[in-house]
Amino acid sequence: MLFAGLTACTDPELSDRERRIFASLQLDQLKDAQQPSNQYLNDQRARALGKQLFHDVRLSRTQTMSCASCHKPELFYTDGLPTPDDNGINQGSVTRNTPTLLGSAWNIWQYWDGRRDSLWSQALTPIEAPAEMASTRVATARLILQDDKYRNQYEALFGHIPLSLSELTIDASPMGDSTAKREWYEFSKPLQHKINTVFANTGKTIGAWQSTLRPPASRFDQFLEKLANNESTKDILSRKELAGARLFINDKKTQCLECHNGPLMTNGNFHNVASATFSGDNLDFGRTFGVQSALLDEFNCQGRYSDADKGECKHLQFLNRSNISHTQGAFKTPTLRNVANTAPYFHDGRFASLREVILHYNAPPPPIPNPQHDLRRFILNEKEIDNLVAFLQSLNSTEPNRSSQ
Repeated sequence: MLFAGLTACTDPELSDRERRIFASLQLDQLKDAQQPSNQYLNDQRARALGKQLFHDVRLSRTQTMSCASCHKPELFYTDGLPTPDDNGINQGSVTRNTPTLLGSAWNIWQYWDGRRDSLWSQALTPIEAPAEMASTRVATARLILQDDKYRNQYEALFGHIPLSLSELTIDASPMGDSTAKREWYEFSKPLQHKINTVFANTGKTIGAWQSTLRPPASRFDQFLEKLANNESTKDILSRKELAGARLFINDKKTQCLECHNGPLMTNGNFHNVASATFSGDNLDFGRTFGVQSALLDEFNCQGRYSDADKGECKHLQFLNRSNISHTQGAFKTPTLRNVANTAPYFHDGRFASLREVILHYNAPPPPIPNPQHDLRRFILNEKEIDNLVAFLQSLNSTEPNRSSQ
């Protein structure tokens, strides 16, 4: 529902500017997700198969871990941990926080560093990552072939699988250990292509189902709807929450809106918020290496397994490939929807509470060891910090899993 009746004043303490900004945050302005590299995005059969695969532990080497092990529906598709290392399931060291999947279909870039450019290419990566599910694309293709239900669903979508189980006895992968890599490159190019095709299509079904995960509405959305209809809003947000909402859009006091805007309350871009690690054991430069990884990914929008025309991959075509110094230490802006339900925060889960996050912005660290960070200090007193936290909590939904499937 679009904002209407801007001149009619149902809430006298809001200015026209505030009303217009609030209107831009309405969740129902979120259009259908578009992903040219996956022509099956809106196919109900693909979504049904992808949902099953998302929850199938057989996609992991140990057959104990599925996508849902870290993206738990009851936790708004996060795991509630600083990093997945703490869940006792992962095969190795994963040093980044698990982001929510709600609304992820509207992101051009996936992962904190944007190293994948679609939901389906992202879905493939953990399957083979040694520190995560530690399986192979060969094992994935074998699962589809061996499971009659999966095979029938797959072939109804993509046609006959031109592979036999005798071709899939070796668990080879270009992303595995030295043995797995050697075995992979000993395969013929035609066999590699057939395996890659099944693997890519598997990712497209998982991505198709994930695209149904729209953020559920919150009390703040009820407030926006009432405001749009010129109805009374006094019983929806408390005075504290409303004061926090006004601080959120006040560019003199905070800069929240510069990065957290639109229906998903994120610009989907990358910013250095003084959280990168440029020294020590856990180096993390953020977007710097994400750019290179996205360009080199064989499953990206411009790759052989994409369904997009080359002209539909402008995000890759216009990606700055040479001067990437400005990307050092930058991480993707997360959505704020359900933010109080998806703690802890930042790419490494360093902050347990929203208050800690705001205190970080209220007194950002010096540029060293965070060169050229993007932060400008908030100007908030203790009461205003409490109000801003209250507003962010109003973005919560009591409904953890909203899927159209």
